[in-house]
Order: sequence, then C-alpha cells, then structure tokens
Amino acid sequence: PRRARRGPQGVPPAGARGRQRRARHAATLAARRVAGLRVFTLRPVAADDRDRVLDLVSTGLAHGEGDDVPGLEHLLWGEPREDGLGFVATRDGEVVGAAFGSVAERGGVLRAYVKVVVVAERCRRSGAGRLLLGALEQAARVRGATEIQAGGSAPSYWWPGVDTADREATAFFGACGYALPDGAPATNLDVDLEAHRNLVREPTQPQVPMRRLTHQEWPAFEEWMRETWGETWAAEVGGALRRHPVSCFVAAEDGDYLGFAAYDTNRAGWFGPMGSDPAARGRGVGAALLRACLSDYLDAGRTACEIAWVGPVEFYARVVGAEPGRTFVALRKPLTDDADASA
Repeated sequence: PRRARRGPQGVPPAGARGRQRRARHAATLAARRVAGLRVFTLRPVAADDRDRVLDLVSTGLAHGEGDDVPGLEHLLWGEPREDGLGFVATRDGEVVGAAFGSVAERGGVLRAYVKVVVVAERCRRSGAGRLLLGALEQAARVRGATEIQAGGSAPSYWWPGVDTADREATAFFGACGYALPDGAPATNLDVDLEAHRNLVREPTQPQVPMRRLTHQEWPAFEEWMRETWGETWAAEVGGALRRHPVSCFVAAEDGDYLGFAAYDTNRAGWFGPMGSDPAARGRGVGAALLRACLSDYLDAGRTACEIAWVGPVEFYARVVGAEPGRTFVALRKPLTDDADASA
C-alpha cells in the first residue's frame, strides 16, 4: 500500500485517515510538550534560595549584565516582601530558573513589573520561562494588578524596559502576549570616560557649593527629595547609601539644597538620577554634579558608563561627550480574568 504523504513538519494531509493521523500527531506533540514542562517544579522563592538564585541570575544574564552581584541582591531582595513577587523553577531539587517582579501604583493604575526572568542555559526552550512568567502574572492578579510590564520597575529596576536590540527577549515577551503601548522608548546614553577624560575632569566652578551626601544628612535630604522630586526618585537615590563611598553628590547653599546627582543606585556603571533646582540653573550646578559622579568612575578605573533613562540628551552630550546608546520599550500585557498566562 502507498504510504500517506506528509505535509509540512510531518503533518498528514487532509482526508479521514489524514485527520486521524493529524489528531495522533497533535496528541504526540502535546504529550512531548507536557512531558517537558513537568520536569520543572515551581514554588515561591525562599530565603535559603538567595545564594543559588544570585549565582543563576548573575551567570545567566548575557553581556556582563549580571556582574554587579550586590546590585542584583538589592533588586531581588531589597523590597519589602509584601511588595515583591518571586518564584523559582527546580529540577531534581536544583534551582534552574527564577523570576522576580513587583506591584506598584503608577498614575492611578495598579501595575505589576517583571524585574527579571532567567533560566539556566541547559534548560532553555523547554517551557520553564513561560511557567515562571505565568506564575508572576497569576500572583500579580491576586494582588489586584490590572496589567503587567516587562522592566521599568522604578525605583528598583535593572532595565527601563526590554532592550530593543535583544531579539530573544522581545520574542519571548511577544509570544507571551506582551505588546508595545503608546509612548516613546526610553533612551540610555553611553559615555567613553577615557576619550572624554578632559571633559569629565573639568574643574568645578567655585560658585557651586558641592559635597558628597552623608548618611547623617539623609533624613533631611530624603524629605527634600520627596517634596521636590517625588517618592520614586527619593527611593531610588536611597540606593546610593548602600555604596562605598556613598554614590551621590549634592549642591547646597545656606541650608538649602540646589541639586543632586547619583550613580550606581540600582546597578554599577549606570549614572542617574540627577536634578537641579530651577532657581539655581545657569550656575553650572548640574554639570558640576555630573562631573563629580563620573570622576568617581574614573577614580575607580572605569573606562565607560551608561546614563540611564535620559531626558536632556543635548546637555549630556555637551558636558561629557555622551552619545546615543541602547533604547528600551515597556512591553505590557493586560491581566484580565480571561488572559492566558502562557499566551
């Protein structure tokens, strides 16, 4: 007897016998997918997972993105547990995947944020990432979140969104139902500190009273930050106190703050945020604060840095020679009752 011809990817053609074979073929593929998924066990992250998860995340992020282990530790465990979401995937008792997120209200919307999803290289493309992301989404629904966003979990974030050059991450979130909302991408700038050493080291103008922030003055400074720049920036700059030395400079005069600039607040090698009082503009406050922070980088032996989530591109280009770098998009997904977590 003639063998039934098979269509693309081994699927039998139309006809009664073809339909039966297609059904068996689909069942076989589904069984394989389910079998692949069942090798993983998902559970909420526990305190004693910390070292294993940090090792997984720091080694699993590409292009040196996981080099700052203290920054990662703060990202994943620095928030109160009631605000954070965390799950691990295990296989044979070993942690092979992790996903962390948070829930916060922004502009009247209770939104969940995906901070990081990482799967051990040997376990990728086996469904673990989708399982972990689905667990985050379900936990966010329980918290009352109405949508979820990949990245941009300020004040505690690793990326402003999904790197537009990262095709793998873009495809992963797209396959899971995440889409691009209205709004411009977030832009990072690159600074070649060696090439622009003279700009970075330019002497501070004497009319700018500037110093490094101290732990002792933090309560007063935090109050000014909250009143002037809002809760998010105040919390983000608080991360500067975890660094040694404190990675924030302030300008102050007659007991009043004129401006601030911080770096490494979330991750090493990233500058920001920075702000200056409108009344003090024109005195070189912003430029002096920026150069003080980048001079710290030079003193530490860094040859390059990124300026994160940039607003005034021209200012940074003029003062320290910054150039356009990576761009990030805030991919989002609604968390409706009928939304499929696995897309």
